[in-house]
Amino acid sequence: MDIRTELDNFLGEKRALVDAMAREFRNGTPAKEIARSAAAAFSRDQVTQYLSAVALHDATRKALHEAGLAFAADVSVTGIDAPREAWLVIAADPEETADFAALPTRVREALRDFHISLGLPQIGEHENDISDVEIDEFFLDAQPVRLVKLKPRT
Repeated sequence: MDIRTELDNFLGEKRALVDAMAREFRNGTPAKEIARSAAAAFSRDQVTQYLSAVALHDATRKALHEAGLAFAADVSVTGIDAPREAWLVIAADPEETADFAALPTRVREALRDFHISLGLPQIGEHENDISDVEIDEFFLDAQPVRLVKLKPRT
């Protein structure tokens, strides 16, 4: 076999392992247990960060669905490789959505009860003090925004 075939096989198996980890996590297996099982392939931090992104993905989809906004945005996870983030990208058509400019506010309200907020992806050069208005503009321009888990007040 040539190197290209072996690489394709390796990447396919890697994707299968990552999919299996997400599936096990969604079925209730603790992240620490999955990290121990996958220790030969990925570090504990890689696995736990990835599974945190999966949890954000799932909670966001649920929040959008419950708010009747499932049409408005697509939710994705960047994968096991860095940056291991959950992203949201606008999916609503501006021509077909009457309150298109209000979508970021409606999405934030839907996510608030799930203790999730929006931020800019960690890739690229972004200022540390980004306002919600700037993030909303980024979102409305169909750029991916990062989903951020908030810590509830105690």
